Amino acid sequence: MKRLILTLIILALAAPGYALTGISIGVKGGMVSNYEQPGFAVPGEDTDAMNLAGLQLKFTKLPMIDLIVSGEYAWKKETYSGFGQSFELTRSDLQFSASAIYPFSLPVVTPYLGAGVATHSLGYDYVEPVGWALDTYDIEVPGNETRMGYHLMGGFDVGLPAFPLTLNAEYRLNWVSTPDEVTKYNSITAGLSFSLP
Repeated sequence: MKRLILTLIILALAAPGYALTGISIGVKGGMVSNYEQPGFAVPGEDTDAMNLAGLQLKFTKLPMIDLIVSGEYAWKKETYSGFGQSFELTRSDLQFSASAIYPFSLPVVTPYLGAGVATHSLGYDYVEPVGWALDTYDIEVPGNETRMGYHLMGGFDVGLPAFPLTLNAEYRLNWVSTPDEVTKYNSITAGLSFSLP
C-alpha cells in the first residue's frame, strides 16, 4: 500500500506545472464479486467476494477523453475449519491500472464509459496446518504471480457546490489473464476526489 501511495504522489508531482488544472486525487472503497479464479478452490466455501480499497489520479484536460490512473487492493481473510484444526488464508489482488474514459457532460452529474489495462499481483498468504495436506481436502491454492488484465467501466461523478470535491460511483467488468482460463469478475466502488487548483 505504501508503494501505491508513493507512485500516485510521484505521478501528481511529475505533471508539468501548467497542467495541474484538471487533475484530481481520489480515494475509493467497494467490493469485488464473482472472482472465480481457476486454480483456487476451497470446497463448500464462498470464495468469490473480496473487499476493495484504492487511490486514483484523474486527468480531465486531455482532448476528447479523460485518463484515470489508479491502484486498487482487493483482499479477503478467510478461516476454514476441519478435522479439529483451522486453516487461515488471506488472498489479495493488487492492481495498477490506466483507463481512458469518455465523459458525458450533464448539468448536475457527469456519467462516463471507458476501458483500460491493468497489472494484477495475485497473492496468497497462509500456513498449512501440521498434519494437513491441502490436496487431501480438495483445497487448491496457486502460487503468487503477476498477470495482465483489462476492463470495461462505467460510472458517474457528482460535483459538490462551492467545494473542490467530487463524489464518484463506478462499475468495472474485469478480466485477468490467468493460466488455462481467463478470470472474470465485477467490482463496484464509491469514492471522493479532490480537484487540485
